[in-house]
Amino acid sequence: MQLEQNETFEIKGPQLEVLGEAESKLPAPARKRPVAAAVLAAAVLLSVFGIGGAKLKGEYKDVSAVYTEQVDRHGNGIQGDFAVLLDDAASLTRQCQKALGESSAECAAVTELVDRWESTPVSPAAQYEVFTELNGAVDVMYGAARMAADGETLARIESLDASYVSNQSILEREIAQNYTPAAQSYNETAGQFPASLIAPLWGVGEAELFAPQ
Repeated sequence: MQLEQNETFEIKGPQLEVLGEAESKLPAPARKRPVAAAVLAAAVLLSVFGIGGAKLKGEYKDVSAVYTEQVDRHGNGIQGDFAVLLDDAASLTRQCQKALGESSAECAAVTELVDRWESTPVSPAAQYEVFTELNGAVDVMYGAARMAADGETLARIESLDASYVSNQSILEREIAQNYTPAAQSYNETAGQFPASLIAPLWGVGEAELFAPQ
């Protein structure tokens, strides 16, 4: 049956109770079907884009925090692991200089990367680039120093390199187990409709991954 011009319409069904209540509170002129439908549609969009956007932004911040600041009950976290690794690299460099000389190119390359880390943004992509270069430079330095060193100096170099490799593995495992799954799960959610439309409006995009996938 067609509604008269001034006749209100009633929304039925458990899923539409809230919308029906909202429609009933509209002024009489606005309770005509086209106007009411437009108002309710706007309300639905505001709810989806507003509440949905706030939730999406909160999830993005939570994922980012796993990488930038979260620590476990033992006080360990990704950025803390990086700090330990950088200390290992600096200590190893000092020992390698005893075998290779203060001005050795191999030691200078590691020192440059350790210094560059201080100005590297705390983001997975940026830190991955420096981290990868550092691992390669440490390997080259260790190989050269091991050939040139002997006695106590060689023993210290081997011990410090073993510590570096161990902490490197711990860091990579923590990122793989804690951050990467959270980032991938968020990206999957953010890539679906309507989240893919909401995310740019709230200034959030994909969560960076630590390594190219």
